[in-house]
Parts: sequence; structure tokens; C-alpha cells
Amino acid sequence: MNRTARRQLPTGCEEIGFQHRATDRSIGVCMNRRIISASRVGAAALMTVGLALAAAPAAVADDDSEFNEKEFLAMTVDHHFGGVRMAELCVQKATRAHLKGLCSEIKDTQSEEIATMRSWLKNWYGTDETPSVPPETKPMLDRLSGLSGRTFDVELSRDFAQHHREFLPDADKCRKHAEHGELRAMCDTMYQTQTEEIGKFEAVIAGKPITVDTGNGGLATVGSDSAGTGGAGWLAVGGVAAALGTAAVSRRLRRQ
Repeated sequence: MNRTARRQLPTGCEEIGFQHRATDRSIGVCMNRRIISASRVGAAALMTVGLALAAAPAAVADDDSEFNEKEFLAMTVDHHFGGVRMAELCVQKATRAHLKGLCSEIKDTQSEEIATMRSWLKNWYGTDETPSVPPETKPMLDRLSGLSGRTFDVELSRDFAQHHREFLPDADKCRKHAEHGELRAMCDTMYQTQTEEIGKFEAVIAGKPITVDTGNGGLATVGSDSAGTGGAGWLAVGGVAAALGTAAVSRRLRRQ
């Protein structure tokens, strides 16, 4: 009797050249080959899954390109209207000349944009949007109404900066995907303007001077110590307002 027991080859080993009697070495080589083969299959599966996951963000990005022009116009009319109300409150209560001037410019610009967007709604879609303050802006206005002095200036600047930040993603999508070229151009201007204004509001919060457009390519820097409570402060307010008024007239003349 042969004391060396014959061992059966693992299933599948016969198919890769081990038809002879099983030995420790032949079984080991066979199992290694099976492990390598399984690893290759697993790697291929992982690669397939990885490619699918890599394609997922692109699919999400494609969804972002879906832009409803009519809904954007209606939303922006109300969002701007809330901004106009904030700007009006700022002009009434701000203690710094440069902040009053900035808010006055925002009020004029966004009021003009509201009128333009309402005309587009009528001409392009046969509808209109009566401006109303968004629900999320009303508590902000109520809170600001109860503040004064430096506290008002800082809180108003924080709220206005946040108000702008919330709008920037929609403006960015609009300037890329709006159907009408006029709207794309306006959204691009709004995106750039409000980005600059965020920086100016942050300067107010930090107590730093800001730069205003005086028209004809001129710029003027207004310091943070120009309060509106004294004669010098009101003279500074008048100077800033005059500069902004000149800038607005110059922009209108350039459009004609």
C-alpha cells in the first residue's frame, strides 16, 4: 500500500495544466494563479465602479445648466426689492458718509434693474411680477430698524454682504445659461458689481475706508471717520452723493 496519499487538485486547477498528481507545490502554484485571476476580475470591477462615480459629478453639473429664465426674473425682482428697502433704511440711518453713498448707489442701480426685468417679463413672457419684500428679508429689516450708530452700520453691512452672497450663485448661473443675451449681460454686471460691493461692506465692518466711483474713470477714497452727525460729515455725504450722481449720469449717457 502506497503510504503517500493522493490529494485532489482544487476545482479548476485541471483547466490550467495540473492534470498530474497533486503535490504541495502544484496545489500552491494553482491557488496562487486562482488568486491572481480573481484579483484581476476585482480590479476590473472596481475600475468600472470608479468610472461610474467619476461620471456622476458631470451629470450633476449638467443638471446645473438647466436655467429657468422666467423664474429667475421673478425671483430677482423680489430679491432686488428687498435690497432696495435695505438701502433706503441705510441712507436714513447710517452714520458714515461712505456707507450712505454706497447704499444710495445700490438703491438707484437695483431700482433701475427691477424696472428692466419687469419689462422683460412682459415682453418675453407676457407676465409681470409686482415687487414684494421676500419673507426672509422682513425680519432683517425689522431688526435693523431698531439699531442705531456704529452698531447699525456694522449689522447693516453684514446683512447686505450676506444678501449679496446668497444671490451670486443664481447670477452666475444666469450669466452662463440665460436664453437672452441682454439678460446674460445684466447678470454678468450684477455678479461683478455685487462681488465688489461685498468687499466694500466688509471694509465698513472692519472700520476701513472704501473707494467710490466718481464717474469718468475717477475714484475717491472715503475714510471711516466721516460721521453724518456733524457739519463736516454732512458735507462729506453731499460730496459722495454728488460724485455718485455724476457717475450715474455718465453711465446713462454712455448707454445712449
